[in-house]
Amino acid sequence: MSIKSLFITICFFFLQKIAFGTNVPEQKYYLLDTELKIVDSITTSDINFELENKNRPNPLLHLFKARQKTNKRITAAILAFPFPFGIVGLHRIYLGTAPYVPIVYIASLGGIFGVLPFIDFCILILDKDEKRYIENKKVFMWIN
Repeated sequence: MSIKSLFITICFFFLQKIAFGTNVPEQKYYLLDTELKIVDSITTSDINFELENKNRPNPLLHLFKARQKTNKRITAAILAFPFPFGIVGLHRIYLGTAPYVPIVYIASLGGIFGVLPFIDFCILILDKDEKRYIENKKVFMWIN
């Protein structure tokens, strides 16, 4: 055993002790409402409580969905940058386009030498509403 692997093992051991304390609790996994949750014990009242609260609005969920929309636009714009991902149409795959569109990007030598992905990049950065581009089947997604 080398010094490096011994050091890593000791660090991992101490991090585990810090995170879990001296006793590492035995955790049981139960499937509740299609989510895997770690609980110590479960009763039928817990399951009923989960099912009753399923329909209540969650403010954190709304915040997460709003940030996810912003992140989706930014991620698509980054993938649209011509080099290295835009020339193969990876941003169009991410936005959910028809299967032939990335093939057109590749067959036209990277979307006419990177012009189409660059226009897509600019449009995705400047336009606030990305819904027009999600599952858009056109090769020129910005043309109505």
